Amino acid sequence: MTGGAGFIGSHLVEALLARGLEVRCLVRDPANPKWLAGLDVELVRGDIDEPESLKRIFGGVDYVFHAAGITKTADPADYYRVNAEGTKNLALAAIEGDNGGRLQKFVLVSSQAAAGPSREGTPRREDDPPAPVTDYGKSKLMGEKYAIELKDKLPLVIVRPPSIYGPRDKDVYTFFKLVSHGIRTTFREKRLISMCYVGDLVDGILSAAFRKTVSGEVFFIADPTPYGWDDMGEAIAVALGTRATRVVVPVPVLSVVAAVSEAVAALTGRPALLNRQKMAEIRQRYWVLDVEKAKEMLGFVAAHDFKTGARLTVEWYRRQGWI
Repeated sequence: MTGGAGFIGSHLVEALLARGLEVRCLVRDPANPKWLAGLDVELVRGDIDEPESLKRIFGGVDYVFHAAGITKTADPADYYRVNAEGTKNLALAAIEGDNGGRLQKFVLVSSQAAAGPSREGTPRREDDPPAPVTDYGKSKLMGEKYAIELKDKLPLVIVRPPSIYGPRDKDVYTFFKLVSHGIRTTFREKRLISMCYVGDLVDGILSAAFRKTVSGEVFFIADPTPYGWDDMGEAIAVALGTRATRVVVPVPVLSVVAAVSEAVAALTGRPALLNRQKMAEIRQRYWVLDVEKAKEMLGFVAAHDFKTGARLTVEWYRRQGWI
């Protein structure tokens, strides 16, 4: 397991342990296991950015779950170094380390960003030509391509989730936090996006891993219902039991904020939550996925709509004192 100490990865590790499986996690610093603290897992020091550190870690491994990557950075080159080259490094190491042919599945957790936005009224399907609009999306697509080139030697399946929310998330959390302060941001024009509660994503990843699939298959994993910003803001307000003022945010204003945030990030070396890369995604009005393939081939159906997922997420944030 890579990325096990992160938001999605830690939930996946817990689900694997709940199935009675032994889990080995590749971590950069075993002394700082983050969300893995207290879990019965084997921590192995290594980094997908360091090919030498990946040798001898695949002995006795039946499944590889690759969830490591970066979503924000002040230097776009980092996306390609980690998300693309790192995936290539791990895939090659898995092939080399699987001397006994024990490996059953290499699960690559990619992103909707690798596919790109959809068109109005036409959800994006897995076989649509990819059209990523950011370096993050392009780097994830490149990582997919590196892995697919090895599909004859590697039992590969690729999962592309949309925006993920739930306990431990710190990205969509910003939206929850604003609503908790009485501000419900939205846009003038109609916008729709696919979302997925983290527990549902984990179920989808496990289905992709343990169901029989042709090497190289790609699956979108998401709630089948697309949501507008008003829909989500209202659901979060209800979950919080509060009233929030609807604030329409002009995209040009966000562009200015993004430019300023990026300038500050360049000075501090810390990635900005909103930058010009993120604005390239925000300018697209539709990020909607067709999840029929996952339903038909994996038997996956999301168990949580956004109202239910928002309630569970708010409950967790409150227990942690985040809201």
